[in-house]
Amino acid sequence: MRQFSVILLLLTIFCNAVFAGERTGKKTDDIYDVIIVGGGFSGLTAAYNLKDKNILVLEKEEELGGRCLSGKWNGFHYPKGTEYIGEPDDYLKELLKELGIVAEKIPAPTDGVAYNGKFYFGKEILNFLTDKEKKQYYALLKQLDKMNKRGIEDALFEDQLDIIDYEHLDNQSVKEWLTRNGYSELIQKFFDIENRGLFGTDNSNYSMLFDIPEMAFNFPVPLSINESVVYSFNKGMYSIIEALNNQLQNRVVSGAYVNRVVVNNDKTVTVSYVKSGTITTVKSKAVIMATPAPVTELIVDNHLSTGVRNTLSGIKYSKYATVNLFLKKRLLHETWSVSCIDEGEVVTLYDAIRPQVDSTYRGRSILSVYMAPEYAYDKGFTGQSDRELLNSVYATLNRYYPGFEGNVLGYDITRFEYAFPIFSPNYGNNIRILLKDRTVRGPIFLAGDYMMYATVDGAFFSGKKAAERVLEYLK
Repeated sequence: MRQFSVILLLLTIFCNAVFAGERTGKKTDDIYDVIIVGGGFSGLTAAYNLKDKNILVLEKEEELGGRCLSGKWNGFHYPKGTEYIGEPDDYLKELLKELGIVAEKIPAPTDGVAYNGKFYFGKEILNFLTDKEKKQYYALLKQLDKMNKRGIEDALFEDQLDIIDYEHLDNQSVKEWLTRNGYSELIQKFFDIENRGLFGTDNSNYSMLFDIPEMAFNFPVPLSINESVVYSFNKGMYSIIEALNNQLQNRVVSGAYVNRVVVNNDKTVTVSYVKSGTITTVKSKAVIMATPAPVTELIVDNHLSTGVRNTLSGIKYSKYATVNLFLKKRLLHETWSVSCIDEGEVVTLYDAIRPQVDSTYRGRSILSVYMAPEYAYDKGFTGQSDRELLNSVYATLNRYYPGFEGNVLGYDITRFEYAFPIFSPNYGNNIRILLKDRTVRGPIFLAGDYMMYATVDGAFFSGKKAAERVLEYLK
């Protein structure tokens, strides 16, 4: 009778696990050197730099890439997320060379502006501004360039604890700085749309310090309109993800939802994940968390200090959506990207096929529409249905291309719950805590653009630096 009761108990546990959507777990005997949680730019870069170790990469989604995803339609590749990089230099240049992939310039001209139902291209790109505002605009570009040359980029990417030297810029928002310096409302709107397109964050919620490098690089001027400073690849930015994955020799498990990371008494780390309904437990000497900050705080079960936990959970992320429209004929061919000033949630248009065709092509095409909330913390944006997002897109595009909807053959909508960490004023304090606290210097390590700079370069550098810290720890 007792034996029967034990069997019944075991059957009950098994059935409960099945009905909960998870089969009974399995445990591997291998102890990895490093487990990397997250298969985006940061996680895969960290893994690549640790490829000589016994490593495992766990990615929640079936497709790697984080916010760098790609699609294909009618023979064309199109980005669903990250669109481009600047000219590769330093570590990124070295990485691409090692991976054997070549960054190609997106054909110029690459900039345009849409405002009040009219496009501004080429030498007329700034004609949406008055003559007085144009003078202000050029003065602003000079001021940004001068500020950027004072070592800000070095502080963001290399000597990060030096961020404290720029506290006077970090403690104010872009909105506060522009207003204090007397820039017109329209110039501020131009800044706002660029920031929402690049970082998913409006002027009032973004630190001036972290805005300077990108704005010094990003704003167009008519004299250089026929020069391109933006790059991509034959399959878009996803080419980097693909190349990194190829280097990792099947050490990446996708569709693996990590639900618990525990530091053991002997300083090893146990990681539990669910794939296809089965729970698997693995151990390692170190773990790199390359997941969004609040996700890291939720799944690391112990070890992290209160200061680190509060910092991670306090980092908010902007929402983002991309709408790729499949068209009967190419409409946007004058330029590659268009900043949509004062167009609500539609922030940027991209001629997705520009790097893949010549300037005379007018056949079937893909227009990428990037959307972000007008206010960084607006939670209503993610609650919109596909139809609501499409209605916003069509309302905007009908202003510039009357009858636009009749040209649409189909669409692909991608949403990003954790698009960009919001680098709000005084964000430098977060970085200092996450770099100096002993509980994230082994066996748990952090990687991600929230650790450095909310750009592609920031993600790559963060992954590299996390790998360097792990190698030092494992010595």
